[in-house]
Amino acid sequence: MMKAEIISIGSEILSGQITDTNANFIAKKLVESGIDLEYISAVSDNPKSLLS
Repeated sequence: MMKAEIISIGSEILSGQITDTNANFIAKKLVESGIDLEYISAVSDNPKSLLS
């Protein structure tokens, strides 16, 4: 079985300024397609955060 992780990038997501509706949509589509979703993560859009 295929496995997946969704990684959302954006400081606005982490601070709660916006709701990550894209991750929710993608998660539903992955599960409907038979793909095992293991994680949903969010990371700041700060370049240092993206490189680590």
